[in-house]
Amino acid sequence: MKELFKKANNGLMKASNILVISHRKPDSDTLGAALSIKIWLDKLGKNTTLACVDKPSKVFSFLPSIEKYVDDFDLKDFDYMVCLDCGASYMTNFHLKYPDLYTSGIPVLNIDHHASNDNFGTINIVDVNAPSATTLVYRFFKFLDVEIDKEIATCLLSGVYSDTGSFMHSNTSQEVFEIAADLISKGADFKTIVKLLFKSNTINGLRLWGRVMEKAFKTPDNVVVSVIKEDEYSTCDASPDQLSGVIDYLNMVPGTRFAVLLNEDRKGNVKGSFRTRLEDVDLSKVVADFGGGGHPKASGFSMKGKLVEEVKYSIVDENSNKKILEFG
Repeated sequence: MKELFKKANNGLMKASNILVISHRKPDSDTLGAALSIKIWLDKLGKNTTLACVDKPSKVFSFLPSIEKYVDDFDLKDFDYMVCLDCGASYMTNFHLKYPDLYTSGIPVLNIDHHASNDNFGTINIVDVNAPSATTLVYRFFKFLDVEIDKEIATCLLSGVYSDTGSFMHSNTSQEVFEIAADLISKGADFKTIVKLLFKSNTINGLRLWGRVMEKAFKTPDNVVVSVIKEDEYSTCDASPDQLSGVIDYLNMVPGTRFAVLLNEDRKGNVKGSFRTRLEDVDLSKVVADFGGGGHPKASGFSMKGKLVEEVKYSIVDENSNKKILEFG
């Protein structure tokens, strides 16, 4: 890993205009990793641009420079590219608009921790045992002896805290606590991270969570499933992003293999969130057939379609009306 760190640093130091990309539907880890890289490079006088196809949720407004994200750019303006927490080359979604995104000759630094990563970078800092992409950025910074200020510390801690499920997931190790302690000592705003990412919800958001709990059922295969259809957001006066975190409560049912939350996203897609506590279940393999990715114990997918309720719940392609996936 040290050699990769050296190569990555050499490439970044030679570059002048750097594109820093977060994956679609950005979460705390991709945002925290990308923002910390940008803050560091800005201090070095580099011209950096943050890009993501989806606008970050308002819940992340406390993160410094979050307002600087763009959803479009001219690839010719850059001489280096960094992709953070992108579990596969298609996870940026920019390849749809720029087919030559990874083949234009621009060096690509790929920093990630997903088993599904296809090593699409010129340099691939990919460690499937790392708890988060922000952990890898932290290691990178420590190797380079980068001064981690309050802003960088807050960005990094938000990703570490989120991707370990507020230090409750099985990827929470001694290193995680040591990193967290170091970042807090450097001024990371831990209280704000906890409050806004895990301890904040609206009445309408809680009503939506209530719908999830009310509709939960267990399949004969001991899988806990709940489903939220598009019209239920209006019923609760809530939005799809307010479902964040509820899957971890479905995963609390004893004696089950894993938990699944299926929800329509108001954009013609069905999103699937999967969680398990078992050591012998690899959810990343379960979702791989549906274009998803993630980790053995926490994975997900998003696909075009709609949810149809008969005796069982099915995801149905809107064009062909063909069943893609069925639960129940």
